[in-house]
Amino acid sequence: MDVPSLSIVTPCLNAAGTLETALESVRSQGYPKLEHIVVDGGSNDGTVEILERAEGVRFISEPDRGLSDAMNKGVRMATGELVGWLNADDVYLPGALRRVGEEFARHPEAMWGFGRCPIIDGNGNEIRTAVTAYKDFFLRRWSFPLHLVQNFVSAPGTFVRREAFDRVGMFDERFRYSMDYDFWLRLGRQGWRPLFIDEEIAAFRMAPGSLSMSGFETQFVEHAENAREHGAGHPVAVGANVVISRLIPAVYRGMRYLRERGA
Repeated sequence: MDVPSLSIVTPCLNAAGTLETALESVRSQGYPKLEHIVVDGGSNDGTVEILERAEGVRFISEPDRGLSDAMNKGVRMATGELVGWLNADDVYLPGALRRVGEEFARHPEAMWGFGRCPIIDGNGNEIRTAVTAYKDFFLRRWSFPLHLVQNFVSAPGTFVRREAFDRVGMFDERFRYSMDYDFWLRLGRQGWRPLFIDEEIAAFRMAPGSLSMSGFETQFVEHAENAREHGAGHPVAVGANVVISRLIPAVYRGMRYLRERGA
């Protein structure tokens, strides 16, 4: 099967502790038409040295204006027909890129698509399986109004045709953490139904210091703003997003308080 060429973009900053694992998860895929682009924000912890000795990686290291800017630099460098986003603390699962390429080859009309994405801890062990099951339920039933209610699409498991960026624009630098959700909603608003790949594609890490944890509460504030901006004609979905975006951080704060009291 003639699979599309694929560019993986990895933004990073002082990621020496996890970067090599992420790089290996890409390199070991054995995908025939693959480039891996790493955009480093000027690390001083050994990250650049890791990149200098890494095989099959194109990288730049220079100050940036945040994650959206870093991703936009990588997308502009990308030459592949499909673009994927893998943070430096996340990993692709074995054989994932081959499955992605084959599914997009079978569905050349698909402008974007996603697979399932379990959550792992700092040691690589799967955690929060109930959250993953919850997200998987909605992934299989994607619709634009449903996606407006909450972002259940995980960035490491998502792939976008390069031409889609030319048509809807790049990642919005106004957002520190929810630039992916904003972008997914812009794709959905075009009427482009995503391709669902019913397989675990990547794992994203939730551990102290990881990107998924550092901006946890701020991302929900931004999620509500994303829904309001793109939700014209869907007031119920937007209202539900606002409620959920307040409720989830409150629940986590309560859980953290109980853990601290019990410690």
